[in-house]
Amino acid sequence: MKIQRRNTKKNVILSRACIELVEMSKYLLLVVVLYSCKSGQNTSNRNVAGIYMPGINLIDPLYKVFHKNDTLTQFYFRLNAENLLYTKKRSDTTYTANVEITYQLKEKDQKEIIDSASLKYVDFGKNNQLKYLDGKIELATKPNKEYDLLIMFNDINRDNYLKKRIYFNRLNQFNAQNFLPTDTLGNVIFKNYFNIGDVVELRKNETNTNNTITLKIYNVNHGIAKPPFTEADTEKKQEFLPDSVKQLTFSDNNNVRLKILSKGLYHFQSSEINKEGPTFYSFQDNFPAVKSVENMIAPMRYISTKDEYNKLLEAENKKLAMDEFWLGVAGSTERARTLIKEYFNRVENANEFFTSYLEGWKTDRGLIYLIYGSPTVVYKHKDYENWIYGEENNVMSLNFVFYKVKNPITNNDYSLSRSAIYKTTWYRAVDTWRSGRIY
Repeated sequence: MKIQRRNTKKNVILSRACIELVEMSKYLLLVVVLYSCKSGQNTSNRNVAGIYMPGINLIDPLYKVFHKNDTLTQFYFRLNAENLLYTKKRSDTTYTANVEITYQLKEKDQKEIIDSASLKYVDFGKNNQLKYLDGKIELATKPNKEYDLLIMFNDINRDNYLKKRIYFNRLNQFNAQNFLPTDTLGNVIFKNYFNIGDVVELRKNETNTNNTITLKIYNVNHGIAKPPFTEADTEKKQEFLPDSVKQLTFSDNNNVRLKILSKGLYHFQSSEINKEGPTFYSFQDNFPAVKSVENMIAPMRYISTKDEYNKLLEAENKKLAMDEFWLGVAGSTERARTLIKEYFNRVENANEFFTSYLEGWKTDRGLIYLIYGSPTVVYKHKDYENWIYGEENNVMSLNFVFYKVKNPITNNDYSLSRSAIYKTTWYRAVDTWRSGRIY
């Protein structure tokens, strides 16, 4: 392994980086302890549509933010080796991947860089090996503040990079970033969704003096999004009332353990005044993938009539009924396979991108994504997302705005600004699907 850390202004190699590489059963662990250095950078609003285009960002890490105590924030990340390019310089040398990670830390809405670094490392092997590169960056932060971490992951061999802006919320000790989910061996869990029977441990911020935490379990059987031309004021506002409430006690090492026993949303809450906290969910086996015919039926409501949908629900042989529907739409087995693959790829992608208290395909963003596909232009802002299908500033283009909903259970809840102007294009898109063509 080779690693460098430099001051980006003076290009001086520093020697205070502490590196530990541990080979484990399924992944590599890279621990990097970093210290402060500074530089300047201007940022501007940009099109980030690639975040909703699977395959565009090959180097797309998972990450978790954990405020360990009053002075330290740990940023955990995971890279999939399958998404990195491993090459050889000569025929007699070993395949290697070369990754560069560059970051800058700022206080929220401030221009001054309070910490920055660049590090490089090399992994040996091939990307056909099932392994992950797990890393941890430790950053000095303070309570009652907000930060932006601007970080870039660069696969040097492929010349492919991804930039992310990560929000650090240190305004209180109760939000989700003050808790770290791990498995029973202490390995960080990067996902929030679990199968029935899974066991997860939750570690709290060391300065949190609460000995207990409240676990509220919510039903996940909610309805699906309505068409985009539906008037917003006719929709019933979602009420969050738990089906059960439990008190869990932290162990001496600041952990609580939870076994997922049933489908539901599992929301941890330290205070009734501040209802923030981490949320886990269990919707269906293999989520966000759709593996069973039973789980394939519900997302088809967007492109089926009421009678067609009820026929699918009531069919004794649901696989046969599903095949008959798609063959009737497509007109041939080959085209039906193409339609099914695209449609349910979109369902799974929507689950990956947009899940909140609902499965991703049930949400407003999931609805638009399923029917229209990936947007051409996406602008993300603090309180809303703007999606454009077509050329920007073209009056013929389609524009959707999703406003962020303040929700104590999830930070990924967005509501579409609905309008009657979408009615024509909605029916055109649905009719395209029902004519055997991908929209």
